[in-house]
Amino acid sequence: MSEKQNSASISGAGIINGGTYDRVSISGAGKVTGDLSAEEIKISGAGKIQGKVEASIIAASGSAVFSQDVIAEEMKISGSARVDGRVKVKELKCSGTFKAGSGISSEYIKISGHLRAEGDVEAEIFKASGGFKIAGLLSADRVEIKLGGHCEVREIGGEKIEVTRGGWKEKGIFLDGLIKLFTGGGVAELHTTQVEGDEITLEDTTALTVRGKTVVIGPGCNIETVEYSESLNVAQGATVRNKSRV
Repeated sequence: MSEKQNSASISGAGIINGGTYDRVSISGAGKVTGDLSAEEIKISGAGKIQGKVEASIIAASGSAVFSQDVIAEEMKISGSARVDGRVKVKELKCSGTFKAGSGISSEYIKISGHLRAEGDVEAEIFKASGGFKIAGLLSADRVEIKLGGHCEVREIGGEKIEVTRGGWKEKGIFLDGLIKLFTGGGVAELHTTQVEGDEITLEDTTALTVRGKTVVIGPGCNIETVEYSESLNVAQGATVRNKSRV
């Protein structure tokens, strides 16, 4: 472990005391005891931070565990990361695996790996091309989901919501779904109880209720009830059991 110019790094095994640093780097197996404030936190090995975290940039390409809340401008996950508290970041990008023990609040979220959140997820823009499991509500002004894995969320609310097929499936070939099924990733589809928004377009979605102004129910959908105020379009191959204009 070394500390220089108010920065700290672990390249083997070691412990860093909590405090305020310019930069914290863990490329071996390291632990931070106490609350941590830094401009940049980089974890490319196995790191655990036992306290609250405030940072401008957090990058985890290894295995990272945060035992309490995380507040950051930018958080990039290309390895695996777990936050046991709440996550409040301006921008969250995950191409690896990320688990939040509570809720997530962000302006921009992009998921190309896998996200699991035990609480609500709030964003201005939410984009996903991987898989996710959200125990609470997904709320965003704009929701763009390009199905690249099994997606599950209790409810979705937003202004514009688009759920479309990804990979080979958008070309009418179901190979990507079969691959994910055999590799344990699950078929690329969305399961939710409710979708509510102004403009809604859905494909390969199973839901109890869809409620919106303009609603397009595309191929592969299995919807119990659709309520719409302006227009409804149901594609061939989609199932809608109840339709009502409100």
